[in-house]
Amino acid sequence: MTLDQPQREEEALTRAASLLVQALREVQQAGGAETAAMRQDIADSRGALQLLAAKLEQQLAQEQEQRLVLAGQLTGLASALDRLVSHLQSLSQLMVDLLERLAEPQPVTPAVSSGPLPTFPAGGEGVSLTLTGVPGFQLLMELQKALQGLPQVAGASVERFQEGDSRILLHLRSPAGADEIASGLHAASGQTIVVEESRPELLQLRLKVLPA
Repeated sequence: MTLDQPQREEEALTRAASLLVQALREVQQAGGAETAAMRQDIADSRGALQLLAAKLEQQLAQEQEQRLVLAGQLTGLASALDRLVSHLQSLSQLMVDLLERLAEPQPVTPAVSSGPLPTFPAGGEGVSLTLTGVPGFQLLMELQKALQGLPQVAGASVERFQEGDSRILLHLRSPAGADEIASGLHAASGQTIVVEESRPELLQLRLKVLPA
């Protein structure tokens, strides 16, 4: 063993310690850089999550508002439909009542005369007789024949017949009143005849045949 050997061992130990210190410093530096990077990543992730949460919250708020608007519209539509149904039901009931009233037979009140009716003059252009309520052409022919059989009538010709109304031109051989013609028709035909209008000054007479 020489004198230089302890010195060389001491130098080797010193060099090893120096290398160890340097290695520890590098490890600390590397660990600090990695820690800073991780902290930055965590901060970035946290910011992204907060932004995503804010967007989700905003979207949920918008959807909730849209639901409220839609619910209000549906409520208004339901109310309108209820009113429409009620109106249609009232209208339907009104139509039923109206149809029932129209289906009811209306009473016919014969014209009441307060005194003798004026007579129609004989000759001339003749009297325009309107017969209403004639149910058929066969009865019209019977009424025409009954008119021709009256002593005051010289002739009776049918001019028109449509939907129960007929017009007959009467030629009188002697003056006759509306009541005489109506009663004569009743006696000859058996039909109930009433005077609706009598205007001798215009040579117009209107009689109505009442249903049996």
